[in-house]
Amino acid sequence: MLRVCVWTCAVAWAILSSGVAIAAEADEVPLSPEQTKFFEEQVRPLLATHCYKCHGDEKQRGALRVDSKAALLAGGESGPAVVPGKPDESLLVEAINHASFEMPPEGKLKDNEIATLTKWVELGAPWPGDHGHGKLPTKREKITDEDRAFWSFQPLKRPQIPAIENDSWSRGPIDRFVLAQLQAAELTPADEAEPEQLVRRLYFDLTGLPPTSAEIDAYLQDTSTDKYERLVDRLLASPRYGERAARLWLDLVRYAESDGYRQDAYRPHAWRYRDYVVQSFNANKPYDQFVREQLAGDELAPHDPNAIAATGYLRLGIYEYNAKDALTQWNFILNDITDVTADVFMGMGMSCARCHDHKFDPILQADYFRLRAFFAPIMPQDAMPLGTPEQLAEYRAKLAAWEEKTAEIRAELDKMEQPKLKAAADSEINRFPDDVLAMYRKPAEERNPFEQQISYLVGRQGKIKEVGVKFETAFKGEELERWKSLHVQLKAHEAEKPKPLPVTYAVTDVGPVPPPTTIPGSRKQE
Repeated sequence: MLRVCVWTCAVAWAILSSGVAIAAEADEVPLSPEQTKFFEEQVRPLLATHCYKCHGDEKQRGALRVDSKAALLAGGESGPAVVPGKPDESLLVEAINHASFEMPPEGKLKDNEIATLTKWVELGAPWPGDHGHGKLPTKREKITDEDRAFWSFQPLKRPQIPAIENDSWSRGPIDRFVLAQLQAAELTPADEAEPEQLVRRLYFDLTGLPPTSAEIDAYLQDTSTDKYERLVDRLLASPRYGERAARLWLDLVRYAESDGYRQDAYRPHAWRYRDYVVQSFNANKPYDQFVREQLAGDELAPHDPNAIAATGYLRLGIYEYNAKDALTQWNFILNDITDVTADVFMGMGMSCARCHDHKFDPILQADYFRLRAFFAPIMPQDAMPLGTPEQLAEYRAKLAAWEEKTAEIRAELDKMEQPKLKAAADSEINRFPDDVLAMYRKPAEERNPFEQQISYLVGRQGKIKEVGVKFETAFKGEELERWKSLHVQLKAHEAEKPKPLPVTYAVTDVGPVPPPTTIPGSRKQE
């Protein structure tokens, strides 16, 4: 069974540092979920990216560390770096505004980043699990033998079945494990459920739906000795079983049919991953195959449509349709894939180790980025065709024949339409920062793998604008009539154009050389 235990760094570290008490000290106000989320998603990443390399556990310029609230309050050679609730008196705020010190020295932060840190100080500099009373953080040197001996890190093995005296209750090995625990707690098993209750429980557990009155009556009237086993087999063979089981998995991997965030645009092809999961449960697919297909289906079985649909898992993260900070957005996308993969497939919450060695679990920051490096080469595909090699070859041959017959018509249409489409796309694309535009405007063959990934995010926003172009109103007079005439000519060849293959959201490899993965606060690359 998949063990899913998502730890929150705030809770884990608070328990560890307090020894026995869970509640905060009397003079501290517990952080709200909103404060914790604000810090972990917006503040800590800024500090980790821009500050830790000079003011972290390995180096402390000016005797200052900024990787805990205690360290910020203690300050360095110039005094406390933060006065909670008073940004005007906080050296950190002065420094990021280049009003006294100039931090970071390589260049001033963006206005929205400065606003985020200023807001954080105004809120009292909330730092989950660190109320300024504890010791300064120390670096975890290594994973100890004691860490490795923890029960959940041990290899699977077949346990010895408990021996129970005078056992008249259990009907199989699993029952004996249950009974042994009940007896250890001085409890006795509950009475056996009535047949009608048993049927209802079985239907709800395996299909998520209640049985009909006729189905209950049929079970009650069945006098065979194996009626329960046959009902279990029938429900497991029902398509409803896969639909029920898939819901649990889809919740874990944060499946949705829209982008999230504010606009929450619809994802028209997301359902193909959903159906892949349903079909996998109904086919009783081996779990190891189920995992491999989702994480690397495009590499393991590039000609298998099911394996390609499975990589839709890597496209389930939230997406902001108009985010212009493409570098941060791509970083967030990779973090999200890493976090969810650890939660779901490993049963370990690794997100705390994104900014520092885990304070509770034996996970180093380097471990987090080693896992993230596995996903660094992904290249999103928004309309990957699904088909066998034979189906793909047949489709491409027919399409090539249609394209040859319509080449002149389409060339003239492109000459008319492309300027309109480019103008619409550029109205959105030109809003990106200069450093991002420099990547996008390079010839495709000159971009490195990372620049290709960032250019995908830029181009995706341009395509959104292109879809909104209405040529019926963009053209006037004779130009409009000519455009209509060309479309009539193109439609005359409609019967020769092959029906499009089904498509899905998927990923491929950006190239043979993966983009580098750099650990924040370190020059080390994974």
